[in-house]
Amino acid sequence: MARIHSGFRTMFSAATVLIVAAGLSVGATSIVTSPDHLVGALSRAEAAPNPPGVGISDGGGLLWATDAELDTTVQFVTAMGVKSMRIAIPWSTVEYTQGNLNWTDVDRVVNKLHAANISMLGIIAYTPPWATSPVGQPISTRPASPAAFGDFAGQVAARYAGKVADYEIWNEPNGATFYAPQPDAAGYTDLLEAAYPKIKAADPSATVVGGVLGAAEQAWGIVNPVDFLEQMYAAGAAGYFDALSYHPYQYSLKFSEGPYVDHSPARQVMDMRASMVANGDGNKQIWATEYGVPTAVASEDQQSAMIADFVTKWRELPYTGPIFLYQLRDKQTGSNDPEMTFGLLRTDWSAKPALWALMSLLQTNIPRTAEYNRFAAAPDTFGSVLGPVFPIRDTWAQYRQDAVVYEMPNGFVGVPTAVAEAVRYTGFLPTTPFNGTYQDFDSPYGLRVFSTAIGGTHNIGGGIFSAWDPTLGPATSDEIPQYGGGVRVTFQYGAITWTPWVGATVTR
Repeated sequence: MARIHSGFRTMFSAATVLIVAAGLSVGATSIVTSPDHLVGALSRAEAAPNPPGVGISDGGGLLWATDAELDTTVQFVTAMGVKSMRIAIPWSTVEYTQGNLNWTDVDRVVNKLHAANISMLGIIAYTPPWATSPVGQPISTRPASPAAFGDFAGQVAARYAGKVADYEIWNEPNGATFYAPQPDAAGYTDLLEAAYPKIKAADPSATVVGGVLGAAEQAWGIVNPVDFLEQMYAAGAAGYFDALSYHPYQYSLKFSEGPYVDHSPARQVMDMRASMVANGDGNKQIWATEYGVPTAVASEDQQSAMIADFVTKWRELPYTGPIFLYQLRDKQTGSNDPEMTFGLLRTDWSAKPALWALMSLLQTNIPRTAEYNRFAAAPDTFGSVLGPVFPIRDTWAQYRQDAVVYEMPNGFVGVPTAVAEAVRYTGFLPTTPFNGTYQDFDSPYGLRVFSTAIGGTHNIGGGIFSAWDPTLGPATSDEIPQYGGGVRVTFQYGAITWTPWVGATVTR
């Protein structure tokens, strides 16, 4: 069966910070040679119960693991304090031949985890060859009949009621890797509409998780998850999922550093949240059902730092749900293939630093960061929290519903979202509050951002900034290059032209 994690990620560069798990880590060479050693480490550290919503995502390998490997996996997960796992329930495996359902492989995993009191999120996905059109296509091909897929989803929920708590519908349908031949939000919505009522009829308490979207930029065979979600809503997806899931993979940029970076997972999750609110789903959570960092791309210390940052910062968002880290154990430690090295454990079951970092967070109930606690006191007038507290230059900021809030020496300063977006690429910080018309920033040449319903949002600086006075009114254009050199900005009641050999000329 095809792997069940993201086949597409975006790449950015970022500094990394080593996170050392207090009281547990003995450096990058820390190892755990058996579950018993891990249990002992947890016991000595007086581990607290795992906070709800931090689990491990399996890539489907447990279905074909030996009994010994399955037993060892359960022992490790239990010893870590993790109480949930994301598992595969592939239609292509259970009903490879039409009408002949073989539950043996899935039963073995479900029963083993259930006996260990591990909650499960089941991925219902992948098409048997007889159910594709034309027949005999790869298992990643969309089902020819959404109704047939829905019937299978209902059978899954009936069989595992009381054992599997939650179900995801498909995996990363916004990419052709898992939804062939091409992503299609309307076609995926057909699967939701077919599966949701069948699952609910069989197990009313089950949570049906939709979307299951991979982090990506727009490309051939890939639809940006924000656009895909909008297309789902346009196709009628509202009412056919209880939570949305997203896979915020990013190999080189910490989640907390993403709010000002184009196409970063942090920006995408904020945009998806805004779409959900706009479509009446503001009461639904976004789950992170896969997140991981492969050590073929990052060092083990970088992996540890990024996972610790993600787990901490994801929980700062009031609308986010469970996290499932992909995955427990490397498929092949030392491989140059990223798909082989996502594990918290190496192939020989020894621990990477990320395991200790995660355990340290779980023992302390994933403590809130100091910056989060400070921003919790920011005025409610800025709106509800939309993004994590993120670093910018030598301070911190946070997206709220109506503004970006900056922590400045004299207190919190709100910058309307349109203004913040206009200065995002500059990195400049506000020096004044927004006065209803404009706001100033700390550019050495002067920077004023006008933002009004009449004129829109425009930046002015340098000589034009110095020559402006209130009688001109707000800017109604950006700096427009002039033939022969210089720039011109129009205002509500005039214009200013600046040229190198004349300076600023004001026209009223």
